[in-house]
Amino acid sequence: MTPRAVRAAPSGTACLLVTVLAISLLAGCVSTTAGSPGIGRAMGGGSAAGMAGSLGVELTPEMEAMLARTRAREEELMGQPLTAGAAAEIALLHHPAVDRGLAVLGLLNEDRLLLAHSVNPAFNNGRPSSTVEWRIQSSLTVNLMTWLGEPALVPNLTTEQRTERVQAADEVAAQLFEAQRAWVGAVAARQSVLYLEDVVAAAEISRDLMQDMRRVGNASELDALRGQHFYAEAIALLTQAQVAAAIARERLAQALGIWGADAERVQLPDRLPDLPGTAIGPEGIEARAISQRFDLRAARVAGSAEEAAINARADIRSAWLGYRGAHELARHAHEAIVPLAEAMSAEQLRRYNGMLIGVFDLIADAADRTNTVNIALDAERSFWLAEVELHQALTGVGTTGAGARSGLASGFGVPSLQHVH
Repeated sequence: MTPRAVRAAPSGTACLLVTVLAISLLAGCVSTTAGSPGIGRAMGGGSAAGMAGSLGVELTPEMEAMLARTRAREEELMGQPLTAGAAAEIALLHHPAVDRGLAVLGLLNEDRLLLAHSVNPAFNNGRPSSTVEWRIQSSLTVNLMTWLGEPALVPNLTTEQRTERVQAADEVAAQLFEAQRAWVGAVAARQSVLYLEDVVAAAEISRDLMQDMRRVGNASELDALRGQHFYAEAIALLTQAQVAAAIARERLAQALGIWGADAERVQLPDRLPDLPGTAIGPEGIEARAISQRFDLRAARVAGSAEEAAINARADIRSAWLGYRGAHELARHAHEAIVPLAEAMSAEQLRRYNGMLIGVFDLIADAADRTNTVNIALDAERSFWLAEVELHQALTGVGTTGAGARSGLASGFGVPSLQHVH
């Protein structure tokens, strides 16, 4: 991607350009291609109907209607910027791992829109559990678990049959959480690219300004070289972020189970959602999860509930502690670190206008603020990943792969702009 070009203005407007440089990097940066038609055909319809059609099996009118509804829903989801919930739904409709799991559970021919958007009538008289924490747990996953649990935990199965079905249900639901994590990573990477494009534009202004000032004798050769260095580092950061964003987008497509033109059609929002003002508290969260976690329900059927309950409590507490900590860090970045950086930049600008510091001091300040914003962006990403982890801990699926999940320790992998004093 070519950075947005910003042409240097005459040296007489130096103060205005420096003002732009001083304020452009933080303003609105934190908490603030058409593909081919026929997505249903390309994706196989996302259901048994689509699979049957591709194999030359005659479709019943009911299957045709189900296929039409699925295609319409796909077009709706792909026609607007993707949300985390939409990512999970697309994975439910299309991922091969979901197909395999539903086949084991005898649900391959079921309407997946029904699985996503309704509660199984055989579960709790058709009502979701009253213990669900709706602020964390999306209705799609809650609804789906009411369908997956029934065939997985039906009585009178052999040990081998129950193990196979429990594992299948676990893998289906876990794939939806993987899609949500991939969505967080892809959106965060895109947000970083958009921010760094603005950094490059501001760095280009500073570079050209320093060169103009050197030509008229108002800056030294060293100052001009420093301006070029700041611009070159910004370009390097942007290039690295663009590569990371492209990889994150590929991982998202993989997690959704789509490819080719359909993957190109995925639209991402420019930024992650606003942080919630308060985190979910610990009150009753362990008891609620223990009463509804899928792995504990399976353990009770298998007669091994005690050990599973110990592990589940530790899993829930760890996930909540990570979630709370990530929320506190993200709020601190937004409410303390970024405002302090803005205030320092405003003070630097006042000192420049009073001829107490030079242009390069503002360039160095811009590098500092770039680092600050990257910290805030990384904190946002970590929070939303931690929220997915808490949701998954409450559901009790994918526990065998918990060690591979990213969580708080993950970062953008984008290095900081270095000071060049």
